[in-house]
Amino acid sequence: MPKIIHAGDIHLDAPFSLFDVQKAQMRKNELRDTFAGLVLFAKTEKADLVILSGDLFDSGFVTKETVSLLVSQFASVPECRFVIAPGNHDPISEKSLYKNTVFPENVYIFDQEKITRFSFPELNIDVYGYAFTSESYTENPLASPIPLDRNKINILAAHGDVGGKGPYCPLSPADMAKSGFDYIALGHIHKGGELKTAGKTYYAYCGCLEGRSFDECGVKGAFFADISKTGGKLSANFVFKRFSKRRYEKMVLDITGVTSQEVLLERLRDAVTKAGFGSDVLLRVRLTGRIAPETMISPKKLNASALGVFYLEVEDTSVPLLDHETLKNDISIRGAFFRELLPLLESENEEERRTAADALRYGLAALDGNDIVDF
Repeated sequence: MPKIIHAGDIHLDAPFSLFDVQKAQMRKNELRDTFAGLVLFAKTEKADLVILSGDLFDSGFVTKETVSLLVSQFASVPECRFVIAPGNHDPISEKSLYKNTVFPENVYIFDQEKITRFSFPELNIDVYGYAFTSESYTENPLASPIPLDRNKINILAAHGDVGGKGPYCPLSPADMAKSGFDYIALGHIHKGGELKTAGKTYYAYCGCLEGRSFDECGVKGAFFADISKTGGKLSANFVFKRFSKRRYEKMVLDITGVTSQEVLLERLRDAVTKAGFGSDVLLRVRLTGRIAPETMISPKKLNASALGVFYLEVEDTSVPLLDHETLKNDISIRGAFFRELLPLLESENEEERRTAADALRYGLAALDGNDIVDF
């Protein structure tokens, strides 16, 4: 029973959107390690076929070091076949890496927009596919029937947008159902891991191997499957396997009732522990709720190591818990200060409200004799 791996959207050498430059570079290096880990898994599990469904790298960023990595990794498992369907970020052209690199004999690259085939009779598998030849592909490659040998396992490597109407190869679920393919190995959408069916055709987005920003949250990986076909009937067992070294996660935390920086840190630690986040997590936290205006907290002073995560961003959207009537009628400088800020505190502009809330918090703390230098 042949073993296949379906991966894609690896985006080698693409930049990572982190404010921390050193961690961004570390993530780029980890992405290379993750790709090497995928190849090592193929070798260890004796995979017969690895399908890479586009965007293996980013054409605008790819380095000679990464090209060497690709060649050496593919060559390290000569018994495994690697089939690549170039996508919109790594389209094939006369100037592309695909045309100007000597790959090992076990690498098969689709180089036309129309669907073509690589046949592996020793596996009883035919892999069909197409290539982006530019950054867009507006046609539906499944619009016309494709003659298939129904006794073979027929797989389509497809970088495209299922149900979409944009410039990235729109694929119709109805056409997938009529296509006759046993499995359509999709790339382009970075959220993957869910196996679906269209008629008798299995299809799935594998997602990316590593998230690169906070719009790519969660565990990332690839599909691994044992697959066979007897008497025209497919038998397959698909398993989604994690390969990502890190994962992006987002959290909203209500800090109502927090009275100090120490209490805030404790509440955050409890939330992180409850969510099961550890050193593999890049975390973005949005603080909400209402806290007393004299309470001095500094989200900028929170750090990843204190929470046991790899990377931390904190956005404070909490607002002061105010006794408006008391402050409005306060004849002291506290009341005057509050009344001066009130129009901004009630502004329809969120940034103005946020700035005014911070000013009120710092100002009241200063009037009470509290040291606010560190905040």
